[in-house]
Amino acid sequence: MVVLLAALAMQGPAPGPCSRGAAAAAAEGGWRAYRAGDAADAVRRFSAADSLCPGEHGAQVGLGFALFRLGRAEEAAGRFLLVLRSDSADADAWYGLGLARARSGDRRQAVLAWRRALRAVPGYPDAEQELLALGLDSGLALPAPRRGPEPAVPARTAGERFEVRGADGWRPFYVKGVNLGAALPGKFPSEFPGDDSTYARWLRLMAEANANTVRLYTILPPAFYRAFRQWNEAHPDRALWLVHGVWAEPPPGNDYDAVSWKAEFRAEMRRVVDLVHGRARIGARPGHAFGRYDADVADHVLAYLIGREWEPHSIERYNARRRGRTGYAGRFLTIDRGAGTPADAWMAEQCDYLLAYEWDTYGAQRPIAYTNWPTLDPLQHPTEPTLEEEQRLRRRYHFPPNPRLKEYDNDRESLDAMLVRTTSANLGGYFASYHAYPYYPDFVALEPRYASARSPEGPSHYFGYLTDLKRHHAGRPLLIAEYGIPSSRGVSHLGPDGMDHGGHEERAMAELDARLTREIHAAGAAGGIVFAWLDEWFKHTWVTTDLELPAERTRLWHNVENAEQNYGLLGEYAGPADVTPEPGGAAARWQALPFVERGDSVVLRAGADPSYLYLALQGGPGLEVARYVVGIDSYRRDRGRFRLPGGSASEIGCELVVVLNDTSDAQLLVAPSYNPYLEPRPGKGPTALDLFYNEAVTVDVPREGGGDATFDSLFVTTNRWRIGRDGHTYPARGVNRGRLRYGRTEESTLADWYADRDAHVTEVRLPWALLNVTDPSARRIMVRYRRDGHFETAITDGVRFTVRVVDRGSGAVRAVLPATRTYAWPTWEVPAWHERLKAAYFALREVWGAW
Repeated sequence: MVVLLAALAMQGPAPGPCSRGAAAAAAEGGWRAYRAGDAADAVRRFSAADSLCPGEHGAQVGLGFALFRLGRAEEAAGRFLLVLRSDSADADAWYGLGLARARSGDRRQAVLAWRRALRAVPGYPDAEQELLALGLDSGLALPAPRRGPEPAVPARTAGERFEVRGADGWRPFYVKGVNLGAALPGKFPSEFPGDDSTYARWLRLMAEANANTVRLYTILPPAFYRAFRQWNEAHPDRALWLVHGVWAEPPPGNDYDAVSWKAEFRAEMRRVVDLVHGRARIGARPGHAFGRYDADVADHVLAYLIGREWEPHSIERYNARRRGRTGYAGRFLTIDRGAGTPADAWMAEQCDYLLAYEWDTYGAQRPIAYTNWPTLDPLQHPTEPTLEEEQRLRRRYHFPPNPRLKEYDNDRESLDAMLVRTTSANLGGYFASYHAYPYYPDFVALEPRYASARSPEGPSHYFGYLTDLKRHHAGRPLLIAEYGIPSSRGVSHLGPDGMDHGGHEERAMAELDARLTREIHAAGAAGGIVFAWLDEWFKHTWVTTDLELPAERTRLWHNVENAEQNYGLLGEYAGPADVTPEPGGAAARWQALPFVERGDSVVLRAGADPSYLYLALQGGPGLEVARYVVGIDSYRRDRGRFRLPGGSASEIGCELVVVLNDTSDAQLLVAPSYNPYLEPRPGKGPTALDLFYNEAVTVDVPREGGGDATFDSLFVTTNRWRIGRDGHTYPARGVNRGRLRYGRTEESTLADWYADRDAHVTEVRLPWALLNVTDPSARRIMVRYRRDGHFETAITDGVRFTVRVVDRGSGAVRAVLPATRTYAWPTWEVPAWHERLKAAYFALREVWGAW
């Protein structure tokens, strides 16, 4: 600050007599131009005001801001300093000086200036925001906590349900919720929308679907809470409630009592409590939202939900570390000594800490729980041995050990909410919360007691598990805080009763989401929160994650084979809505794709977007008399298979091939050497697919080794071979990802190809993941598996296509379209995308509207 004051002392004399009325009018014109975005005109007008009244205060401030907007930071600083010489308490000038100093790279002086602005006007919003953007939230003045004469308890548990307080007293509240992740295509999960309008639109759509609850996993930007409050103030008859999470990363060394980690987790609890009461200033931190939180939404916060899906190995190690801790005695929650595990006691302690902070600071309470999932449920599952137990069972029953057991132990450790008791000081209550899906863990499908269960919808393993869970938690609300079915093309795990983890056309997804919603209700739960609001492209799942490389660029493309990216009620789709080709859609979009190859009777066009490679075959005989074979070379012309299925020689080495036999028989095939997954082979034992990956995979097969016409299917193992604790075995299962579905997209969102007879165009779209493209935004492909257990990738120059049209009767080749060009699809750093509501949105609207 000494430097700033010295600079002030160097400024010229104070202004003399002047035409203040004319100067004020000119300055007002300057502000109009400034607000209209015309900084150059603003400079002219403010300069005119200054000439009419040299050194006039308002003109100098305006001139400083206009000069700053034009990029003339040093001149702007001079104007602000001139103002401050005559009035050192001018907060606007201090704020502008801070901007100018920051633009010049002088962060220290910028911070000092913004703090002077806040000294002049406590709570000056723009100055606070600049400091917060630098991660500086200490020393910022906060309004005093608002406490009423009576405890503020807007929601509570009552037996096995929630209740909310209304004008007429307490009423039952069944949770009809939506989980809100906010990462749009191209964004990291922490790159949240910052505008009120996006959240306002989402909240309106949720309310219009008859949802009554929004769940947040973590702190969102202030814009969300402003939009949330505005919605509820404007629509009291359709008000939304909030279940707010407190996110945590796994603790270092699996020590949940690590001092710095635990302190940060508790600091995050305090931030959440403060912000829902509209009383938080949160500085920028990597991976987190920040800003001025002044929208008080506490009257519609239903509950807190702390933590994450805790990893079982982490819980196991913590329990071993703190063996003597078996109970907890807190102000609001207790566990009897000897009743629980160290992890049970730790969870109760953290919930108690949050309750105490809100009560002591704001005189408020509401229900609380920690996140749990079937992997840590307190039930017993005989079909789900631990990894060590499985290896022993394999030896006992003479099966080879599994060299790639990387999944969690799903029936070793547990967290039991029923061990927790509330004290007389607890006015909000306690509940149990689970993320529960029908397809994982495998015990949901394999336990005999679940196989015999029936819901009002029919036979249902999922309903069997829910009722089992509900019986254990009798007397306490059970909230299913995540459930849902994804509409991905790919399948990550096969589940019971057709409820697979992926592989569902959007209308089937809608039917299944509606069914799960009704079954949760029928099982007696206190509500359900569907996963999720958006398709989020950054997500990974176990089947695809090792071939989404680099992992940090997954956000730039939409992997339709990845189930985790396709849960949204609001679908996020690749490409502009008005030009993206769809099988059976507008032929003109296919005909507009870039030309690649031309023959006597067939023309090949190709296109690309963040989801698919598109192929359009124009002309040629129809499918009733011919079949089509399209070889694809994605690496080097002299590598790959040089003979196509059916025996036709190829002028280029092909890694993949599309075979369109007829509308019921079409496939994408892969050269065995380039197949990253193990394929079922005749004569192999039941555990032959344990290794999962083909560790010999390589794109680098020379011509002399590529003369074979054999190609593999794109089979992938989704459910590994298992053995129960009683020695009963369960075979490995999987799916052929390369089977191409015929049809129109308007009839099935999983349609892969269509023959438009009127336009004489055969339309094919191929997901990037099936082509072993690990990052289409950079034209990066998989080239081999390394000994360290990871895939190696390389940038390709593009793809080449060779086409054969084969007579359906004689098998003779009727037309050849040789590869003469390389299709190098455009790369991108910002993906093109569009969105629309899926059928599941409307299905849930109907279900929720009936309750």
